[in-house]
Amino acid sequence: MVEQKLSVDAEYDLIVIGGGGSGKSAALTAAQSGLRVALLEKMPQTGGSSIYAEGTCAFESSEQKMRGVPAHEGKHFPSREEGFRRYMEYSHHRANPDVVRMQVDNTAETIDIMKSLGIVYTDVNIYAYDQPNELYTFHRPDGLGEHVQEILLRACVNAGVDIFTSTPAKKIVMQGDAVTGVLAQDSDGNTMHIACKAVILASGGYGNNPELVKKYSWLYRNADFTYQCVPTENTGDGLAMALEAGADTDNIGAIMVIPCARSKTLTSHVSGAGSQPVLWVNKTGRRFASEEVAMSFADAGNTVAKQPESTVYSIIDSDTVRHLMEDGSDIGLGDFIEYHMKLTRLQAELDQDVTDGFAWKGNTIKDLAKSVGLDPVVLDQAVAEYNEACDKGFDPLFYKPAKFLRPVRKPPFYAINMAASVLVSDGGIRVNGNLQVTDTDYKPIPGLYAVGNEASGLFGDTYNLDVPGTANGFAHASGRVAARHVIKTLKNE
Repeated sequence: MVEQKLSVDAEYDLIVIGGGGSGKSAALTAAQSGLRVALLEKMPQTGGSSIYAEGTCAFESSEQKMRGVPAHEGKHFPSREEGFRRYMEYSHHRANPDVVRMQVDNTAETIDIMKSLGIVYTDVNIYAYDQPNELYTFHRPDGLGEHVQEILLRACVNAGVDIFTSTPAKKIVMQGDAVTGVLAQDSDGNTMHIACKAVILASGGYGNNPELVKKYSWLYRNADFTYQCVPTENTGDGLAMALEAGADTDNIGAIMVIPCARSKTLTSHVSGAGSQPVLWVNKTGRRFASEEVAMSFADAGNTVAKQPESTVYSIIDSDTVRHLMEDGSDIGLGDFIEYHMKLTRLQAELDQDVTDGFAWKGNTIKDLAKSVGLDPVVLDQAVAEYNEACDKGFDPLFYKPAKFLRPVRKPPFYAINMAASVLVSDGGIRVNGNLQVTDTDYKPIPGLYAVGNEASGLFGDTYNLDVPGTANGFAHASGRVAARHVIKTLKNE
């Protein structure tokens, strides 16, 4: 903690650290109430992980009420009570009930606010159309997350928020146990002391910092082998500043993991093919799970992440390549790989990846194994056993549903190198239901808040994809609720 007297370069009521969805929602709410607000963003532009968000979770929203029921027969839009119970049960009751209640009570308002800014919602659905356990909470905006962030940025500017890009925050300034300012570095490398009455940490967590993933998460053995398919800079800045200011942590190991082909993005057709429920083997050359786990990228990510070196090889034959190109995908990955989307670029991408050494090809399974570096005998046996299960329509090892049992027989054969990609961290700084950061005695630190992926309380150890849009919904709701608590506190001073 910094308790020395420093010359002040600027003064605001509120400083928001981080310009993603949670930070912008907080800054906009505070500025619209008349507070003087500065937003500090370390990157040259705002947006953060939120530009990759596809949908926003909400309960009992105006969009759900307008539609009445989902497009799928026999389904319904969940109540806030259903949402509350699902979060608690999915986390095995490790979630903070106060934070969960904040989420389910405030996400509907997010939809109305976005609509008032000009956002149009094209549908309210689920993330994966083949996933029976998902709640119908996925509000998909026209233009997706990138467009939403553009609209929010414009709203923040119009509301009078002073936005400083290429300006990383370095330290929270304290007087006693209360926040009084922030030390930041301007684009020229000069240190600035910005005084304030409150700070909202919204810098996105630590998911893109392998050292912190290794230190805090269950992925400590394989963190060095993960692949970053989303180029964000959520490196734990807010967590470090909060801990120095006396904060404590909770469920800090929660991370969102997704399988992705190494060297690829989530829209790649090779990555989309490798993420299908085809034959998966790890570095031992053996199967290790029912590949139907692919229906939930969060569960599939965990499954891949715990394999040796977080590496999995999706083994497909020419018949499967043709099937995916002509008939389409068997499962969907949201808007990245749509359900039953024809992977028309697959063969061309595969050929290029084989040339570049990111995928492998063989006229026999043993030849393929040698190219990959697997034991040819082990892989050949694994494929033979798998093909026998396909012929019988029954998987005696992992009980994979028959509809996903597609044999591997027609050469040439391909191996796609799939890796675990940590998208974001989902747990970290402990907060209460007002998003106030709490110290080791569970007491709020005056003037300090954490929102979005910076804060913990909504998850156990895994992102719950069965309430789709949760992270984005939490970002906007938590930012707004934290700002309102700042407003109320300052007006009562």
